[in-house]
Amino acid sequence: MFIPVSNDLLKLAKLFPEDLYIVGGYVRNCLLNIESSDIDLASNVDIEEISKILKDNGYKVKVKNAKYNSITISKDGNSYEFTSFRKDYYAENGKHSPIKVERTNELLEDAKRRDFTINSIYYNITKDEIVDPFHGVVDAKQRILKCISSPEEVLKSDGERILRMVRIVGELNLKIDKETLKYAHIMAKNVADISSSRKFTEIEKILYCDKRYKETPGNFIKSLKLLNRLGIWQYFSLPVKFIKYNMVKKVEDRVLGLLIDIVDSVKPECLQTFIEEFLKTQFAFSSRIIQKVFVYLAGYYNALDKMKNKEYFFKYFGDVAVIFPLLREKSKHIMNKYMFFYKYIIRYGLVVRVSDLDINKDDIAKNFPQIDPRGYDRILETLLSQVFDGKVKNEKEHLFQEIEKILEI
Repeated sequence: MFIPVSNDLLKLAKLFPEDLYIVGGYVRNCLLNIESSDIDLASNVDIEEISKILKDNGYKVKVKNAKYNSITISKDGNSYEFTSFRKDYYAENGKHSPIKVERTNELLEDAKRRDFTINSIYYNITKDEIVDPFHGVVDAKQRILKCISSPEEVLKSDGERILRMVRIVGELNLKIDKETLKYAHIMAKNVADISSSRKFTEIEKILYCDKRYKETPGNFIKSLKLLNRLGIWQYFSLPVKFIKYNMVKKVEDRVLGLLIDIVDSVKPECLQTFIEEFLKTQFAFSSRIIQKVFVYLAGYYNALDKMKNKEYFFKYFGDVAVIFPLLREKSKHIMNKYMFFYKYIIRYGLVVRVSDLDINKDDIAKNFPQIDPRGYDRILETLLSQVFDGKVKNEKEHLFQEIEKILEI
């Protein structure tokens, strides 16, 4: 066998009325001697026809994407993605999705819709032979990433291919063909046309690309530097072409590390406004996640600005498990200062959150109906401060008495 194939896959191939091929990453990785488990299949067989055959033979079949003639085949714990040979047609922009998909009977036509030569190598399971229309085997041996045809044609209508190129370089530690790199730079503007969710998905994959196959530890920095070289960041609506990668190299949470590096490079006037706008428009984060990310970053920067201990822990006590590892990589001295106070709070059971008070908004409403509900938060924050300073006991009786004093004022 040119490519390792399980007995289960050999049995599956025999059920197909046409030759069944493995194509894409599995074939590529086998040639590069990299362990891989994801297997994508292709053949000149319509998904409706093969679905019926497979179901009759005990396989589970699920339509993954009808437009793309793609199904998932599973049995006995094994799962494969199968796609019928097809042709894709793109609009004149950088959006990832083709505007039209057409079935084809020809392997070569199917191969033409793919991106790089090393991803376009087919392995015929039935005949145990490699079909390599774009000489990807040679490029794999030379560890070169090259477009299957004219880089201008391959990259002009799919901005995601540029980000995928950056990721694959980091995953497999490849060199980029000169013409491919040249046109990736020219076509980098197409990245702006990718949907926000896909942008984040690809950036996240780039950030952790060295962990996918564990072949190139730390190689994600190579990919991040390539983003700078291509001027990609300006197409994320950032006012800079280059990001200085400092924190992302040091911290475990590389997404937060990258965001810190972006903020440090952009230097926005208002952190909250910038983070909310960037994460919403460029990464499609939900409001809840955006707020959480903002709290982590605000806690990091407020610590660097040496916010007073009391004010700091009123704001960030519940988030220090995320903030302190970031802070440690920037200033161990500042982190240790806050850590000392944090341990003091834990040791003596100091109350630092409104939720830990012995009363809540319902208690205020019940016992002080004359108070406007809009003032509840201010009253509870005042009580928290008094309890923290040891001026009032955290007991309902004493807290109600303190509210009465506040009302008298």
